[in-house]
Formats: sequence, C-alpha cells, structure tokens
Amino acid sequence: MIEKVIAKVPDRIWASERPARARQWDAEFNVAAWARVSGQPGTLQLVVRYLDTSNHHAVLVDAAEVSGDGSALLSGLVRLRFTDSVEQVQLSLRLSDPGTRYVIEELYMQRRGTALRPQDKLISNY
Repeated sequence: MIEKVIAKVPDRIWASERPARARQWDAEFNVAAWARVSGQPGTLQLVVRYLDTSNHHAVLVDAAEVSGDGSALLSGLVRLRFTDSVEQVQLSLRLSDPGTRYVIEELYMQRRGTALRPQDKLISNY
C-alpha cells in the first residue's frame, strides 16, 4: 500500500487538555474522512501518524473496500499515547492501488467528550 499525507493536525486539537507536566499521556479522538475515489477497486485506510519523543507511531482509524468510482466514509475512535514532546500529528490515507485518484471532501479530528467546533474540521471541499 502507498500512503499519502492528507492533513497536518493543528496543536489546538491534539494538545488541548494535556495534563500539566505529564511525561506520558493518553487522549481519545473521533476521526472521520469522507473520500471520493476513482480508479481500480481496492482498499482505503485512514491512519493517524504522530512523532513524539519515544518514536514514530501509526494508528489505523478505519478501512473500506472501494469498487472503483465512488465514495467511502472512514471513521473511528482512536486512543493516542503521547510521550513528552510531540513534534507532529498528521492524517494519512493508505491506498492499495497507487493509481487511485481521490479527493477528501471532509476531514475531522475531535477530542472525545468535547463538542464539535468549526475548528475541528480540517478539510472541507463544499
């Protein structure tokens, strides 16, 4: 599978409510992407990637089979464990066929238990 970065997640989303002086902390997030695809049938996967003091991490959010031209909703709840300093959090799309063309119509990442705010929408193409 090939992986394409679709968005860098701003600090205001993943760092909010971080415990003070915590060396390691967990947070749960609702993540969703609406993808329009065209090309060969195959698999799509939505992944959260992040880099912290301990290492690079990748967490699978959801996967879907596509039959060629169409749309897929990928969504799920993920738990991320951060260690010390976090350099970057990003969302990626994995594609089983490198020739698959895609457009991400909407993309959200929101901390579990918080109200959805306009700034939680990372991409909107309407």
